[in-house]
Amino acid sequence: MKKFLAIIMSCLTAVACCFALTACGSKKETLYVYTNAGFAPYEYVNEYGEVVGIDIDVMQEIGAILGYEVVVNDIEFDNILNEVAKNKMAVGAAGMSKKDERDKVALASDVYATSQQYVIAPVGTFGDDATVKVAQIAAAVGDKKIGVQKGTTGADLIEEDYADNTIEYSNAIVASTDIGTTLGAVVIDELPAKTISGNNSKLACWKIDAEDAEMESYVLYFNKEATELVASVNKILKVMQDNGVIDYFTIKHSGGIVG
Repeated sequence: MKKFLAIIMSCLTAVACCFALTACGSKKETLYVYTNAGFAPYEYVNEYGEVVGIDIDVMQEIGAILGYEVVVNDIEFDNILNEVAKNKMAVGAAGMSKKDERDKVALASDVYATSQQYVIAPVGTFGDDATVKVAQIAAAVGDKKIGVQKGTTGADLIEEDYADNTIEYSNAIVASTDIGTTLGAVVIDELPAKTISGNNSKLACWKIDAEDAEMESYVLYFNKEATELVASVNKILKVMQDNGVIDYFTIKHSGGIVG
């Protein structure tokens, strides 16, 4: 593990060297990162009350390379793009799937991760099924509701046909505490689902069938005017991906759960 960490740190140094000329001589500005810290392992609050996670490490590294001070703001998920639209030096980093409606109001980076929709439910709910359909989820919860995070792909997926059976929450961690009482299940992205169920022996998670929920691509969202910043960020993301840096951040924050 120490050898692996040394290799990753060498890669991070190499990334910084590639962009050293960008940072040198430039005035240190603030890069405002907007996130929603209820989406572990991408963003969550640690034992010291700090917002941490994969996205936060990625943005801190980008800020260090480009010479920016990074300020993280934890806000409601569906308000992130509103804040990004107000400030050329703002970025949404919150496990955000690339969507046409989001592209209309903000500028997307290149894809840095992929995900699929999962359902969290009490152990044994779907037996040995490898995947489940949305209709199965609706049937399984009975007279209870399905929890979703407001403004997410999971919310769109469930509310399309089962809006009356849905309750929106600020995040999936909060929603999961109601499973077994108000809720029969929660729908959220893959790694958050695995993280939540992995921390609760009474819960398990299942992948939602690809016919119902396609693979999603995560991007960072920037102000529409920040074209030069996005171009620089895309170069850094490529180097980080090619050298396993994002994989390292994923392992670091997910306890080895990477897929």
